Amino acid sequence: MELSVILVAYKSGPIVRQALESIAQYNDIGDELEVIVVDNSPEKERIYPDIQDIPLPHFQYVPSDNRGFGAGNNEGVKVSKGKILAFLNPDIILVEPIFQKIIQRFRKECIGMLGIQLCYENGKPGFSFYYDYQTSIIKKWTLKLWNKLGRFNPNQMYISGADMFVPRDLFIQAGMFDEHMFMYYEEPDLKRRIEKLDPSKKSVYDGSLKMIHLEKKSTPSSLAMIGHEMDSSVYYGKKYDLDYQKKLVFEYKYYGIKEKVYRICNKEKAKQMHEIRAYMKERMDAHDIGCDGNV
Repeated sequence: MELSVILVAYKSGPIVRQALESIAQYNDIGDELEVIVVDNSPEKERIYPDIQDIPLPHFQYVPSDNRGFGAGNNEGVKVSKGKILAFLNPDIILVEPIFQKIIQRFRKECIGMLGIQLCYENGKPGFSFYYDYQTSIIKKWTLKLWNKLGRFNPNQMYISGADMFVPRDLFIQAGMFDEHMFMYYEEPDLKRRIEKLDPSKKSVYDGSLKMIHLEKKSTPSSLAMIGHEMDSSVYYGKKYDLDYQKKLVFEYKYYGIKEKVYRICNKEKAKQMHEIRAYMKERMDAHDIGCDGNV
């Protein structure tokens, strides 16, 4: 088996169906493709009835407890057989054949992780990569521009978790996803461990290949998601001896800037930013971090 696509779903049957139909439509490697859906939904809301009839050559459905993004993907890897693992979000839509070209790149080059261009539904470039643990307002504001231009810097950035392609053996040797993080920071964490294991295995971005990413459709934005991100930020920071206090204070102040801007042009958005900052303060207090960075 050449390639295993793994999707972790949560209460998103119609979205997952759309993703699987696009994979079936643009499958350019035939029987060398397998697709595994790990369903983290509550038992009464399992999505299998929505996806069971899609014509895929090798398909596995794995019901699972919701222990997070990394744990769900690890469950999929355990039953997979592909030489290359494709971790795709359930809210992606293929718009062209990509698997054969990706396999060829892995055969010819020394790649640790590969990502392709993620686009919005209107075809415009979305966020295919991010800065690793940045606390710079300039980097925050220019990230969209670098994604638009396809300027990926493997020394400072990491591939989005919506479309990560990783050699199976390397993924397992690196220790798979760290299940201490429920959601967020799994990608840069894996990137660091792969590069520590084998410095020659670099992250690569291929902007010539594209897929649609229906961002936020499979995981609605909520205060709980912000809480998961903050908790993972602290864990990741401690794991790699990074200044997690500075990181959380930076994000808190950034939302403060957004709140001030929205007070001028969008009162409802300003109220939302205010609520987010109040919640962030609660989470920072839980981690014994003051809004000024003091512990």
